[in-house]
Amino acid sequence: MDPKQLHDQLNQLQKEIDVLTIDGGSRAKLHALVDDIDRELGCGPQFVLEDSSLQDRLEELVAGFEVEHPTVAGILKDIMVKLASIGV
Repeated sequence: MDPKQLHDQLNQLQKEIDVLTIDGGSRAKLHALVDDIDRELGCGPQFVLEDSSLQDRLEELVAGFEVEHPTVAGILKDIMVKLASIGV
């Protein structure tokens, strides 16, 4: 897994979140999750997520956005798959 690819996808998600028509609380939750994932991944080649709640938070957000915001849900699902492939 290329760390740059995952970071690029997180950046794409941040841009998608900025244009969503959602309430401020949901937007803040999404931004916080992306920031937490990015921070946990760090800049190095090792993928070690110490926050075990991130996967649960991702799943919850995907379920909440699938119908009204399929693009964001799709990006979140892809990130989930990538995290799972690296053992998270």
